Amino acid sequence: MPPGGCETFDQPALSGVAVPAVLAISGGTAQGVGSFIATCSGAQDRADNGAPPVMAGYSVHYPFAGFFAPIDNLPVVNVMNAGRTVPVKFSLGGNMGLTVLGAGGPRSIPVSCDTGAAADDMEEQTTDGDGGLSYDPGSDQYNYRWKTDKAYAGSCRRFELNLNDGSEHTFVVRFR
Repeated sequence: MPPGGCETFDQPALSGVAVPAVLAISGGTAQGVGSFIATCSGAQDRADNGAPPVMAGYSVHYPFAGFFAPIDNLPVVNVMNAGRTVPVKFSLGGNMGLTVLGAGGPRSIPVSCDTGAAADDMEEQTTDGDGGLSYDPGSDQYNYRWKTDKAYAGSCRRFELNLNDGSEHTFVVRFR
């Protein structure tokens, strides 16, 4: 497809193009990210022969550049006290609204602590907060307050931040 539209031609060039194909795009989110389908359809030559629709799928993702402090990105394992709240900070290249989280929202799942990866103590933790997502325009950062459970002590968990563009971003925590 040429940029911004569909290319229509008569092959072999017998009667010529009577009606060019029209581009229709479906899917994605209101923020312009996610999975899309581009469809070229409606082409017809001068002999009244139509062409079947041609479709192509593609995805558009936010420009996620990793997690910001106090989180260390993979392969580093973050170390923190269980039962504390940690700010999970990230940027999506601007304010995309507070509906950027994917279905099911962020979650954590148990993983093995035997990774062999370097570990680093997480400096910024609090005992307050009940979770939730906010956006700070001054720093262009989202902040998800992850309230951990005291029962996580002695285990490791992978935090999974799934976004409505279909992407997933993770880090690992070992809990004391």
